[in-house]
Amino acid sequence: MIKFSRLGSCGIITNYFCSSKCKHCMYASSPKWPKDYMEADLADEVFKTLAGHGCGSVHIGGGEPLLRPDKLFPVLAAAARNDIYIEYIETNASWYKDDEHAKEVIGKLKQHRVHTLLISIDPYHNEYVPFRKVKQLIAACRRYNMEVFPWQMEFWDDLAAVGDDAVVHSLDEYEEVFDEGYKLGLARRYGLNLRGRALQTYKHYLNDQPVREILDRSSPCRELLGIHHFHIDLYGNFVPPACSGLALDFRDAVNGAAPEKYPVYYALATKGIKGLYEYAVEHHGYTPKDHCKGKCDLCYVIREYLVMQRNLVLPDLQPTWHYMYM
Repeated sequence: MIKFSRLGSCGIITNYFCSSKCKHCMYASSPKWPKDYMEADLADEVFKTLAGHGCGSVHIGGGEPLLRPDKLFPVLAAAARNDIYIEYIETNASWYKDDEHAKEVIGKLKQHRVHTLLISIDPYHNEYVPFRKVKQLIAACRRYNMEVFPWQMEFWDDLAAVGDDAVVHSLDEYEEVFDEGYKLGLARRYGLNLRGRALQTYKHYLNDQPVREILDRSSPCRELLGIHHFHIDLYGNFVPPACSGLALDFRDAVNGAAPEKYPVYYALATKGIKGLYEYAVEHHGYTPKDHCKGKCDLCYVIREYLVMQRNLVLPDLQPTWHYMYM
């Protein structure tokens, strides 16, 4: 049985729908997702659970949390009621309209004890968000005393060099301005974790590996038992560090998650990719490929098969929209 008696650093995914469909997004966020936000009652339960297990602060992410500030504020109020400190809110700046609107939103965020915005600055987001909006939001934050956590300043000059800051620019445009290896180099510079949509974006750069060799090297996926930089989403899913599309109900995560309820999660955590492979073959008729790009690619291929081809609704392969909108 998997059980976390203590929890470390946590992020709250208030919503998955987003103004962007970034090529590096681990959570496969996009405009196609349901326009759901975490409800206040669930937020209270989540924050109470976190506080009771040693986690006194969180960051807020999405999706884009500030697409619907009115839906975000009740979550922030729940954090305050439970003495949970908000470290920062992640934003891509797409919601910025003008200075007056930004002043209003920033003021209300400060009323809810939010003092820092993490603002994304990178070519992935620039495919959907003009650089000018990023600069305008940063200026508004400084004007109205909201701290800025710029993520990542290393790319500021790249965004400035690619062209008109009032429009978006594709990664192909970046390759034209810089060099044809820009996309691959971008992943390295960003420190990209090749999971979720990032894996689908970059898998063609990876070498094929025989599935049998991948299985022979199998070992338990210990990251599924991590308590640092995990997330809890708006549906009450405990999302493990560095892996998306996998979940435990957050209540089960602290009270005990039984292997019979979470066969996929348990197989990966105890046996690794070989455990998932055997489960899919024996119980759901999975026919293996000869080659994959590595264990994470094989893991995703199998999980996608279970959700999209077998139409299984498993509590550890949630939310199903993750697979639908990859």
